Amino acid sequence: MKVIVLTINPYKEKDAIISGISENEYITFLARGIRDPKSKNAAINNALCIADIELMDGNFKHPILKSSKQLFTPLRLEMDAKYLGTLIMMNEIVNYLFPDEEKPKMFKVLEEAVSELKKKDDWLLTLLIFMAYALREGGFELEVNKCVNCGKKTNIVAFSFIEGGFLCADCISPEISRDLNKNQMLLLRKVFNSRDFHLLGSEYDFDEAYVLLQKMIEFTEEAFGYHFKNLCLILG
Repeated sequence: MKVIVLTINPYKEKDAIISGISENEYITFLARGIRDPKSKNAAINNALCIADIELMDGNFKHPILKSSKQLFTPLRLEMDAKYLGTLIMMNEIVNYLFPDEEKPKMFKVLEEAVSELKKKDDWLLTLLIFMAYALREGGFELEVNKCVNCGKKTNIVAFSFIEGGFLCADCISPEISRDLNKNQMLLLRKVFNSRDFHLLGSEYDFDEAYVLLQKMIEFTEEAFGYHFKNLCLILG
């Protein structure tokens, strides 16, 4: 069974209770001796690694790890704060924004995100695309292709998080906040319309994307009622 490791909680001296997701389920299991560097399973003792595992029943409330083979690790020799912060934040999104039964629907996008991040090192766009996917899956689809009120596709002049998307000149009013400028609106549209990470490596204005990320984080925290714990790595 292929799984992405999400959490590793120490248990007794060298054991750990590991939680992760496969394509179909959220699973928790006991990994005996995994915190011993000499353990045959030590290679999967890091969050967001991808592994092929085999479990067995035992005298424990969770299944017990029988064997494992690491398929991918996001770790690399050099990891700056932005890279590490992006990994942590994607893990937080899956772990804390979704109930256990809904976590597996993030499996494929998380698998692709960690792989593409390691290859292309475009942390900012990776995180924007991943957050857009999480918002859609969490029921917070933002309308970025037409006016959210009347459906008109022309003369779009503003975007409002509160209203839920783009607004045309006929539907905007003074009391509605204009949350994004034109460049940020265009980037948001690209990000939300992207169903994979093919945009990574494309040219974009870093400063505009950075402001967009800040505003998406603020909206995500408000929408899900969760405060991210390691924003200093991303926004510091």
